[in-house]
Amino acid sequence: MKRRLKISLSESLNFFRNRALLLACTAQPVFASKQDFTFQGTKPAMNVGQITILCIFIGLLSMTLVTYFAGLSIDVTRDAGKYATIAKEAFQNNNYINLTVHGEPYDQKPPLLFWLGAAGFAIGGVSNFWFKLPVLLVVVLGLYSAYRLGKSLYNKRVGQMTLFLLAFSMIYTLYTMDVHTDTPLQAFVTFAFWQFAEFVRTKKNKHWILGFLGTGLAMLCKGPIGAAIPAFAVVGHLLFTKNFKSFLDYRWYVGIVISFIVASPALIGLMNQFGWDGIRFFFWENNIGRITGSYVRAKNDPVFYVHSLLYLFLPWSLMFFISAFFEFRKLIRNRFRTCEYFTVSGIWIFFIILNASASQLPNYIFSVIPLMAVLTAKWTDRALHKKRKLFRIFNSVQVTIVCLLWITISVLSLYFFPYPNWSFWLVSLLGGLAICFIFFRSDNPAAKLFLPSAISFICLAFLLNTSIFPYMFSFQAPPKAARYFSSHAEPGNTLYNYNYPQYELFFYSEPQAVQLSSAEEMKGAAGKEGNWIFTDAEGFRQISDLGLKADTVLAYRHLYLNRGSQFINPATRDEVLKPMYLIKY
Repeated sequence: MKRRLKISLSESLNFFRNRALLLACTAQPVFASKQDFTFQGTKPAMNVGQITILCIFIGLLSMTLVTYFAGLSIDVTRDAGKYATIAKEAFQNNNYINLTVHGEPYDQKPPLLFWLGAAGFAIGGVSNFWFKLPVLLVVVLGLYSAYRLGKSLYNKRVGQMTLFLLAFSMIYTLYTMDVHTDTPLQAFVTFAFWQFAEFVRTKKNKHWILGFLGTGLAMLCKGPIGAAIPAFAVVGHLLFTKNFKSFLDYRWYVGIVISFIVASPALIGLMNQFGWDGIRFFFWENNIGRITGSYVRAKNDPVFYVHSLLYLFLPWSLMFFISAFFEFRKLIRNRFRTCEYFTVSGIWIFFIILNASASQLPNYIFSVIPLMAVLTAKWTDRALHKKRKLFRIFNSVQVTIVCLLWITISVLSLYFFPYPNWSFWLVSLLGGLAICFIFFRSDNPAAKLFLPSAISFICLAFLLNTSIFPYMFSFQAPPKAARYFSSHAEPGNTLYNYNYPQYELFFYSEPQAVQLSSAEEMKGAAGKEGNWIFTDAEGFRQISDLGLKADTVLAYRHLYLNRGSQFINPATRDEVLKPMYLIKY
């Protein structure tokens, strides 16, 4: 029996306008019906070529795991060394609210990263591996969230490609080896993106609660910026879609309270140790102050994150820039009407703020890389299924990238760091053979587009994590000195740090080193039997001027990693190594 539908003229126009927008989208949008994309049929049997591609893919995944895990054992230094030290002190002092670093109250970052490190120490003991492993597991949560985000906004193919692009990218391999607060931050921000996208689509309470839970955890990683980034995406989407009624939903405002409850341990610790100044620091100086320059002042580069993305999102960075061009061209042609604005507002508001910021570091962009991957996957999906010309552009770009990656691998392994072991040469040989098979024997367009780039990248990342980074970090003097002290010190001996501003010595020494903050404190410690002092060239000169006889003096050549670009060149390598000393009395 037919039913009559009474629809007003305005409702009809809105209906057809919305359907036109859906059809204009490159893939399945947030509000599309899943039944529209259901296909039935029997899968054909796989041929030899397909089986070979599957084997290559399984081998690629195996090498990816090996590469990521290889980075977990590399020593921590600079910021990562400080974070590891704070996690160690929280674990050993059993105090996870009032954070300290070498015994002094700490206010710079909220505690979640340190809780993760402490959890690892509780399981496996204090080490590089157990500091980084819990963070890697959180990254896996972020990768899964990115897959679900792409699936929610578009379709399963886009979700799968998003996951693939992220897992095989430089920024993920780099910052799971060199852990920053942005590493878990991006995972929880991505989780919040996914849950908020589902909440906007379904209005289900579970997505509402999980979205603000993810936001609260993001704030526990790095403060209010963990709430601002999801807000840029969600509020921008609601405003651009003119979904003003959503702002009347009380759950948005109750959710803010939920996020603050989750983030409250950070506020409690700051209040305990710093009073209201700590609360003000959390909400203003630590994030806004870095952007405006009122807290940290540095030289601004208005295109810093444009050229940084070229290597951070390697090997997919050019595909992203091309996708961004097509996205903006489409938005202009459609008068800024599209099926979702999470990616548009989520990426570009934060991107503009970062490029205008007074303080700029590569890891700051990490939290919106998943949205960039969704945007790239969206246009790649369209290229594979609709736009053959765009596919040819992508394919040509990636062939060029593959060639450049292998040139880079060759130069690094044969000239700059000619020390790789046999495993690297085996991986490179198998990777090269796999790429040749894909290019010359496979007729799968997706495999030709993605797999050679991923294989080439993993060969480079494997070289970095198993050879180059361990070699460079072997010139870090503090871990060597701390380990020497820990293995040779007698009961009652004390290790002191003087005139070296970083924190690695405190993490690797047991019992933990003590900070000497002034020349007077140094004079009080020098010369006493059982005391050890680690210092730089200037500190060694000051100690030598005291005329005190030392039992043992060990000299090290130390690489300050901010001079890593000069270290890469063998001709200037020795020039950047600075002397450091361990003095035993």
